[in-house]
Amino acid sequence: MSIYNLYPRIDYKISDYDSLRAIDITTSIKIKTFIKQYRGILSTPYVVKDGERPDQISSRFYGTPDYDWLVMLVNDVYSIYDDWPKSSITLSNYVAEKYGSVGAAQISYKYYNSYGDEIDLTSYNTLSESARTRESLFEYEFRKNLNKSKIKIIKPELIPLIDSALKTNVTVAVR
Repeated sequence: MSIYNLYPRIDYKISDYDSLRAIDITTSIKIKTFIKQYRGILSTPYVVKDGERPDQISSRFYGTPDYDWLVMLVNDVYSIYDDWPKSSITLSNYVAEKYGSVGAAQISYKYYNSYGDEIDLTSYNTLSESARTRESLFEYEFRKNLNKSKIKIIKPELIPLIDSALKTNVTVAVR
Protein backbone atom coordinates (compact mmCIF):
# COMPACT_ATOMS: atom_id res chain seq x y z
CA MET A 1 0.00 0.00 0.00
CA SER A 2 1.39 3.38 -0.94
CA ILE A 3 1.03 5.92 1.83
CA TYR A 4 -0.10 8.49 -0.72
CA ASN A 5 -3.25 6.47 -1.44
CA LEU A 6 -4.41 7.53 2.02
CA TYR A 7 -3.97 11.24 1.38
CA PRO A 8 -7.07 13.10 0.25
CA ARG A 9 -6.90 15.31 -2.81
CA ILE A 10 -7.60 19.02 -2.60
CA ASP A 11 -8.09 21.76 -5.15
CA TYR A 12 -5.08 24.07 -4.82
CA LYS A 13 -5.83 27.52 -6.17
CA ILE A 14 -3.09 28.73 -8.53
CA SER A 15 -4.87 31.86 -9.78
CA ASP A 16 -8.38 33.30 -9.93
CA TYR A 17 -9.08 31.00 -12.88
CA ASP A 18 -6.91 27.93 -12.36
CA SER A 19 -6.58 25.31 -9.70
CA LEU A 20 -4.55 22.16 -9.39
CA ARG A 21 -5.65 18.84 -7.91
CA ALA A 22 -2.99 18.02 -5.30
CA ILE A 23 -2.34 15.70 -2.39
CA ASP A 24 -3.23 17.26 0.97
CA ILE A 25 0.12 16.93 2.73
CA THR A 26 -1.35 18.14 6.03
CA THR A 27 -2.74 14.61 6.37
CA SER A 28 0.79 13.50 7.18
CA ILE A 29 0.40 15.02 10.66
CA LYS A 30 -2.53 12.67 11.37
CA ILE A 31 -0.62 9.69 10.03
CA LYS A 32 2.52 10.51 12.05
CA THR A 33 0.51 10.93 15.23
CA PHE A 34 -1.30 7.65 14.64
CA ILE A 35 1.85 5.64 13.83
CA LYS A 36 3.90 7.05 16.69
CA GLN A 37 1.53 5.59 19.26
CA TYR A 38 2.84 2.15 18.23
CA ARG A 39 6.53 3.07 18.04
CA GLY A 40 7.58 2.66 21.67
CA ILE A 41 5.61 -0.36 22.78
CA LEU A 42 5.27 -2.49 19.68
CA SER A 43 8.54 -2.05 17.89
CA THR A 44 11.83 -3.86 17.83
CA PRO A 45 15.30 -2.33 17.53
CA TYR A 46 17.22 -2.86 14.30
CA VAL A 47 20.60 -1.74 13.00
CA VAL A 48 20.61 -0.72 9.33
CA LYS A 49 23.30 -2.59 7.39
CA ASP A 50 25.79 -0.75 5.19
CA GLY A 51 23.96 0.52 2.12
CA GLU A 52 20.57 -0.87 3.17
CA ARG A 53 17.52 1.15 2.08
CA PRO A 54 14.08 1.53 3.69
CA ASP A 55 12.41 -0.47 0.88
CA GLN A 56 14.81 -3.37 1.50
CA ILE A 57 14.05 -3.32 5.22
CA SER A 58 10.34 -3.22 4.43
CA SER A 59 10.75 -6.27 2.16
CA ARG A 60 12.71 -8.14 4.83
CA PHE A 61 10.24 -7.52 7.65
CA TYR A 62 6.90 -7.09 5.88
CA GLY A 63 7.37 -9.14 2.70
CA THR A 64 6.91 -6.11 0.43
CA PRO A 65 8.81 -2.88 -0.25
CA ASP A 66 5.53 -0.96 0.03
CA TYR A 67 6.01 -0.14 3.72
CA ASP A 68 9.21 1.84 3.25
CA TRP A 69 7.19 4.89 4.30
CA LEU A 70 6.42 3.18 7.63
CA VAL A 71 10.10 2.43 8.28
CA MET A 72 10.90 6.08 7.60
CA LEU A 73 7.97 7.57 9.48
CA VAL A 74 8.51 5.56 12.66
CA ASN A 75 12.14 6.73 12.75
CA ASP A 76 11.52 10.40 11.93
CA VAL A 77 13.26 10.12 8.57
CA TYR A 78 12.00 13.00 6.49
CA SER A 79 14.84 13.09 3.99
CA ILE A 80 16.47 9.91 2.71
CA TYR A 81 19.59 11.97 1.96
CA ASP A 82 19.95 13.73 5.31
CA ASP A 83 18.22 11.51 7.88
CA TRP A 84 18.96 7.98 6.66
CA PRO A 85 22.39 6.38 7.29
CA LYS A 86 24.81 6.74 4.40
CA SER A 87 26.67 3.74 3.01
CA SER A 88 30.39 3.67 3.82
CA ILE A 89 31.25 4.78 0.27
CA THR A 90 28.66 7.57 0.29
CA LEU A 91 29.86 8.69 3.74
CA SER A 92 33.47 8.89 2.54
CA ASN A 93 32.39 10.89 -0.50
CA TYR A 94 30.27 13.16 1.68
CA VAL A 95 33.16 13.78 4.11
CA ALA A 96 35.57 14.46 1.24
CA GLU A 97 33.16 16.93 -0.33
CA LYS A 98 32.32 18.65 2.96
CA TYR A 99 35.88 18.93 4.37
CA GLY A 100 38.04 18.85 1.24
CA SER A 101 39.28 15.28 1.72
CA VAL A 102 38.92 12.36 4.12
CA GLY A 103 42.50 13.01 5.25
CA ALA A 104 41.70 16.61 6.13
CA ALA A 105 38.68 15.47 8.16
CA GLN A 106 40.88 13.01 10.05
CA ILE A 107 43.28 15.71 11.24
CA SER A 108 40.73 18.46 11.99
CA TYR A 109 38.84 18.34 15.26
CA LYS A 110 35.71 19.24 17.18
CA TYR A 111 36.33 20.10 20.81
CA TYR A 112 34.04 19.44 23.79
CA ASN A 113 33.92 20.23 27.49
CA SER A 114 33.08 17.59 30.10
CA TYR A 115 29.34 18.29 29.61
CA GLY A 116 29.56 17.41 25.94
CA ASP A 117 29.10 21.00 24.78
CA GLU A 118 31.08 21.93 21.68
CA ILE A 119 33.69 24.59 22.44
CA ASP A 120 36.40 26.43 20.52
CA LEU A 121 40.09 25.52 20.61
CA THR A 122 40.99 28.38 22.95
CA SER A 123 38.43 27.24 25.55
CA TYR A 124 39.52 23.63 25.06
CA ASN A 125 43.15 24.52 25.83
CA THR A 126 42.17 26.20 29.11
CA LEU A 127 40.51 23.04 30.44
CA SER A 128 42.24 20.18 32.22
CA GLU A 129 42.56 16.94 30.28
CA SER A 130 39.86 15.32 32.40
CA ALA A 131 37.41 18.13 31.57
CA ARG A 132 37.74 18.03 27.79
CA THR A 133 37.52 15.69 24.81
CA ARG A 134 37.96 15.95 21.08
CA GLU A 135 37.09 13.97 18.01
CA SER A 136 38.18 14.31 14.43
CA LEU A 137 35.65 15.62 11.95
CA PHE A 138 35.71 12.19 10.34
CA GLU A 139 34.92 10.53 13.70
CA TYR A 140 32.14 13.07 14.22
CA GLU A 141 30.51 12.30 10.85
CA PHE A 142 30.99 8.56 11.38
CA ARG A 143 29.34 8.75 14.83
CA LYS A 144 26.39 10.75 13.49
CA ASN A 145 25.94 8.22 10.69
CA LEU A 146 26.20 5.27 13.09
CA ASN A 147 23.50 6.77 15.32
CA LYS A 148 21.19 7.06 12.31
CA SER A 149 21.57 3.33 11.69
CA LYS A 150 19.88 2.48 15.02
CA ILE A 151 16.21 2.35 14.12
CA LYS A 152 12.95 0.80 15.29
CA ILE A 153 10.78 -1.54 13.25
CA ILE A 154 7.05 -1.87 13.88
CA LYS A 155 6.35 -5.55 14.49
CA PRO A 156 5.02 -7.26 11.34
CA GLU A 157 1.92 -8.63 13.09
CA LEU A 158 0.71 -5.02 13.50
CA ILE A 159 0.65 -4.25 9.78
CA PRO A 160 -2.97 -5.39 9.19
CA LEU A 161 -4.12 -3.35 12.20
CA ILE A 162 -2.22 -0.27 11.03
CA ASP A 163 -3.54 -0.67 7.46
CA SER A 164 -7.11 -0.97 8.66
CA ALA A 165 -6.90 1.87 11.16
CA LEU A 166 -5.22 4.23 8.69
CA LYS A 167 -7.79 3.51 6.01
CA THR A 168 -10.71 4.22 8.35
CA ASN A 169 -9.22 7.11 10.36
CA VAL A 170 -7.18 9.05 7.84
CA THR A 171 -8.71 8.71 4.41
CA VAL A 172 -11.26 11.08 3.08
CA ALA A 173 -13.29 10.41 -0.02
CA VAL A 174 -11.21 11.21 -3.08
CA ARG A 175 -13.18 13.04 -5.75
